[in-house]
Amino acid sequence: VWIAQKHCIRVLFGDKQAYLDKFKTCVKARPYPLQALNEDFFQQEHCKPLFKEHGILAMKNLYTYYTFMEVFKALKLRYPISLYEHFNISSRKETTLITTFPANNFISRST
Repeated sequence: VWIAQKHCIRVLFGDKQAYLDKFKTCVKARPYPLQALNEDFFQQEHCKPLFKEHGILAMKNLYTYYTFMEVFKALKLRYPISLYEHFNISSRKETTLITTFPANNFISRST
């Protein structure tokens, strides 16, 4: 999914003219030392500046964002009660959660 998202960002917002210009020159037009194509020729455009410029969250950041939003809603609204009961809230500060032994479930990963 991450690779597909990066490909879509490059297609939608990438530098199309630079991509097209890359393949317009033939071997005879380049100087002799540059005729052999190295890894710089085949390097793709970086996606992180495109994500930042257009305000798009990457797939791995979307998961974290929505997890925190669900935890925030559960703590603020105390709804759904079945989810709210699983959190251990500090008696000193209501915004602090006390974590239990780490496990691979929603409650442990969100705290």
